[in-house]
Amino acid sequence: MREDYEAELRAVLFEGLLSDSEVEALRAEALRREAAPLELLRERGRLSEHTLASLRSASRAALQGALVGAPTATGHVGPPKALEPEPEPGFPVPGWERYAPIRFLGQGGMGRVFLVQDPVLRRPVALKFVRDDDSDRARHFVAEAQAQARVDHERVCKVYEVGQVQGRAYIAMQYVDGQPLHQLAGVLSLEQKALILAQAAEGVHAAHRAGLIHRDLKPSNILVERTADGQWKPYVMDFGLARDPGEGATATGSILGTPHYMAPEQARGEVNRLDRRADVYALGATLYALLVGQPPIPGGNALEVLSRIPTEDPTPPRVLAPEVPADLEAIVLKCLEKERAGRYDSARALAEDLQRFLDGEPVLARSVGTAWRLARLTRRHWRGLLLAAVAGLLMLLAGVQAVLARRDADVREHLARRFSELAEHVESRARYTALTRLHDTRNERHVLETRLQEIAGEMREGGEHALGPGNEALGRGWLALGEPARAREHLEAAWGHGTRTPRVACALALALGQLYQERLRAYEHLPASERQARRRELVTLYREPALAWLRQGSGADLPPAEYVAALLAYHEERYEDALERLDALGDRLPWFFEAPLLRGDVLVARATGHWDAGRRERAQEDLEAARKAHVRAASLAESLPESHLALAGVEQVALRMGLYGQGDVTPHIERALEALERALTASPRHLPSLVRKAHLHRRLAEFRSRQGGDAEAALQAALKAARAALDVDPVSSEVRHALGLVLWQRARIQQARSEDPRESLKQAIEAFDGVALQERGYDYHSNLGLIFKVWADHEDAVGEDSLGHRKRAIDAYLTAIRIDEALPDAWINLGSAWFKRASNPRNPDADADLERARQALEKARTLNPRNLVSHFYEAQVHALRATRLRDGGGDASPSLDTALASYRSALALNADVPQLHGGVGLVHLERARAAWLRGEPPFPALDEAHASFSRALALAPKQGLPHSNLSEAHATRAAYRLARGEDPRDDARAAQREARAALALQPDLSTAWANLGQAHRVLAAFALERGADARPELDAAEQALGEALRRNPRDEEALRYAAEARGLSASWSALHAKDWEAAFTRAEQAHEAALAVSSRPHDDRRALARLHLDWALARRFADKDPREVLERGLSWVAPVLKARPHDEEARALHAALELTQARAFPEEHPGQQARAREALASALATRPLLARTWAPLLTEPGRSRATPP
Repeated sequence: MREDYEAELRAVLFEGLLSDSEVEALRAEALRREAAPLELLRERGRLSEHTLASLRSASRAALQGALVGAPTATGHVGPPKALEPEPEPGFPVPGWERYAPIRFLGQGGMGRVFLVQDPVLRRPVALKFVRDDDSDRARHFVAEAQAQARVDHERVCKVYEVGQVQGRAYIAMQYVDGQPLHQLAGVLSLEQKALILAQAAEGVHAAHRAGLIHRDLKPSNILVERTADGQWKPYVMDFGLARDPGEGATATGSILGTPHYMAPEQARGEVNRLDRRADVYALGATLYALLVGQPPIPGGNALEVLSRIPTEDPTPPRVLAPEVPADLEAIVLKCLEKERAGRYDSARALAEDLQRFLDGEPVLARSVGTAWRLARLTRRHWRGLLLAAVAGLLMLLAGVQAVLARRDADVREHLARRFSELAEHVESRARYTALTRLHDTRNERHVLETRLQEIAGEMREGGEHALGPGNEALGRGWLALGEPARAREHLEAAWGHGTRTPRVACALALALGQLYQERLRAYEHLPASERQARRRELVTLYREPALAWLRQGSGADLPPAEYVAALLAYHEERYEDALERLDALGDRLPWFFEAPLLRGDVLVARATGHWDAGRRERAQEDLEAARKAHVRAASLAESLPESHLALAGVEQVALRMGLYGQGDVTPHIERALEALERALTASPRHLPSLVRKAHLHRRLAEFRSRQGGDAEAALQAALKAARAALDVDPVSSEVRHALGLVLWQRARIQQARSEDPRESLKQAIEAFDGVALQERGYDYHSNLGLIFKVWADHEDAVGEDSLGHRKRAIDAYLTAIRIDEALPDAWINLGSAWFKRASNPRNPDADADLERARQALEKARTLNPRNLVSHFYEAQVHALRATRLRDGGGDASPSLDTALASYRSALALNADVPQLHGGVGLVHLERARAAWLRGEPPFPALDEAHASFSRALALAPKQGLPHSNLSEAHATRAAYRLARGEDPRDDARAAQREARAALALQPDLSTAWANLGQAHRVLAAFALERGADARPELDAAEQALGEALRRNPRDEEALRYAAEARGLSASWSALHAKDWEAAFTRAEQAHEAALAVSSRPHDDRRALARLHLDWALARRFADKDPREVLERGLSWVAPVLKARPHDEEARALHAALELTQARAFPEEHPGQQARAREALASALATRPLLARTWAPLLTEPGRSRATPP
């Protein structure tokens, strides 16, 4: 027989699945059919898929000389022989871009498993393909994946993805680089075994919470991985046999599982009665086998084991292994109780008791001793012992027991009836209040809250028996009053004190569902990827527990069965089923407003799915239907604030679709605020409505500010609502966060108006400081970073050092990313912060920060390619890099092209954002500068810039910035025309018109004042060249530039224009012999101020050197010593030439300075005059346009003044 078949038979024998005789029969059938033994067992339904894979792995290991261990029954299977390795199958989908194959891992009857690399998320993945096209096998394959995917726990192997490629079903799972637990039994210490089982039990508990019973837990289904620090990490595997409680047996009715680890009820085939305690038994059996080296119930074959498990008790572990501690033995035997009620109630309880053992604390399980053995003896021979006991005790106990039992039952029945009546009274009064016409319900609410306080008092007086029904009444009462968090607390207490009725379970499901909806609505404003990440958190916290409670509450008479079924379908995202269930309910209960409320929630959820998938028309249809459903609910329950809050939630979803789409958001905000006003009429201190109102007014203020409108009224309304919420609950983290965001928005608007935002920022930080430490999650740190960003931006604007607050913003974003690195907004904000820091002249490592910014924004774009903000900031990064490259003598074209590509990617997502068109225009302005530096015409790029700025203006006619940008384009064109000897007046006057239009809309816009000043400066230069009076234009230029610098002392362009205007003024003063030395000194100081904040330092050094040339010529003309001025000029131009050796203007300037120096001091610089003339002539030959400025210096030491752009 083939050696691999013999190895499979040995593995089956070791696992205890077959007896010796069964192995011989299987060998004969394998020989006859020429089929693998394990495949034959799978066909019989004796093996799950993961067990099949595990046994095949073990058989291969045995063939390679690995130690498998002694078999559980004697018998010769055959000595191992040399075996040629079976060729590994090839990866079934060659060339697939989604996953890159690494190697084959193994195979089972269901499929083959490959180790692959996910190139997007950069992680290894175990990829399992179904082996053939058998439909039943494929269905089972997908069912296994769906079952395992329902469990989200670190100790359960994760399912990442289920899909099909080229017609082949596949499952992408977490790759666990470990060994089955039974293979490590010999190397683990006793404590390590207990710890591993405790951790595995936590994973099993998570499966139970997801509504699954594993049914096949055993050592080979727990993989253990060794971490880098030497720790052991177990993972629960193979959910191929997992089922919902009560789901029933397999289609064949066969018993599936591994006999040695089956609970008695599973061994008896009572599949419909299995619950989570069957898995508790299997965990105990696994721990037993680890501790003593054999299963709890041995047997020669599977049938023998199955027959013995329900009737025979396991040998106590300390009998077989005396080193096992008594407490650990007690834990194991509690798991292995024949009756389910005697076992731990949950896998979590088992894990907690194991942790007590590991911590050296007393365990809850009873230690084994004589009493335990007597108990077992009693359990085996209970009939005879009972007859003997009854004879002596019957008369004594009967009377006492009857009296006590009757009294206890009477007390419990009375309390249950009493508290049920109280709960129903509160529920009915709350419903009656909700169904009345809209009015202030505070008086009715106060009465009901007082009634709940009385119920709490009665509960305390009732003692232990009252805790269950009393807490149920309180939970139901608070739920009726719209307080799901308080309801949950009491309902869980009721369950814990034994009131475990379908009514309590259903109420718990409703409370958790309401909490889920509340939190979900709070994230409606976020983009799709961020909203989905938040939703995943809420699913774990609220929706999954709600589903579990709903299943347990299915027998409750209230609410109606159709509603419960619809709610279950909604939480399971079966939206069509949910709507069908609600349709079945119809109008049978016209007062039941919960039905249209749920219908609206279902439709909103489906609309959101459509919108995120790009199906916008279907999303709008569902949203309109949801609006109608919530209007219906609000018309029924006019005085229920939650009904109006839900209607506001519909408008908030529409608002999000408007903001991230292309619609008008104002109607949605107004309708939402109208709904909230009705909610607050019904309950003026309704906290969720106040918080929502604050958020909506803040969004309205933001929207109006972006459109150039008046945001003050909306801002004040947001502050009023947030402070009213704070008055209701001064310690609420949600309220303090909301108040902080409103104050942050006020600071942003103040900053846009050139006002000091620091007081608002201080208040925002104070509000954020009040958020509880345990609630400082991703959103908290991300928004805290935004507060520090505004502070740093203000410091940049007023000339203060912003590096400190910029670092605090960066630290906050990094903290947010450590909490959740899969959300793009913190990456975007981080990239923006690094970009701003790279723009700071005080930053010693600007290039490194620019690269960090690029990487962060690239990460954000990878996470969400449709978020245009990441494209916008990425374009700015490349534009700044282009500026730095051009200024440093590098080639700026590739970076400019990349910047344009990023802007165009953003415009492809939404072409109606004016800032994007403005950004494109600024890139074209930089292209014009680069073209001029190369000696090429700048005007084509200027035409492109003008067109982009015009598009931005068409989209935002009430904003000043598009007008200001157009003014800059005209002023730049005018300066280049002047440098070419052309008439610049038309462009300069156009620049003045656009600047004044911007200032009419935004009087404090510093860039508009700067562009106005530059236009006046160009006209002054033109007048000076023609010999006209330049003083009026110079005065106008200095006045406008002074206004710009008063509003923003660090405005780079304003400082640059002011320096040029001062230089021009100095030249005018020299021509008119009016205090020109002082004028040149003031101009020098102005240039140095511009250089201190410059992003183009070489351009500004060149301009400063040019000023010194004009100054030196003026001194020569006045018969003054120009030596010092010439030396300073040469020192400024030298680094420019070093960085930009092909800058012909800098070469001409350097030659002109040396030529002037040689003419002024010929004895000190022999031969320099000829060299300088030759260098100047060469520069002018290369750039003929420069001849207009510099050619006169070749013939005589005259004075020349040009107007550089």
